[in-house]
Amino acid sequence: MTSPAAVARLVPVIAHAVAVFGDEQNATHWLSTPLPLLDNRAPAELLGTDDGIELVERTLTRIEHNIPSSLAPIPPKQG
Repeated sequence: MTSPAAVARLVPVIAHAVAVFGDEQNATHWLSTPLPLLDNRAPAELLGTDDGIELVERTLTRIEHNIPSSLAPIPPKQG
């Protein structure tokens, strides 16, 4: 069973994906598709940890602002 706190952490990520991709269907497709940028993991696979959520959020922001991964790779988390 998923805790309310875990669900609360996921809602903003899913909302961000819908905003970036225009609708739930496209967002769901993106979240479930393995991506080379994420070592061939689907973004949804990363949503079980805080670090994974942060990585997915940063990836969505890069897409939203048209930042190519080849020009500006996602930096490792500091700290």
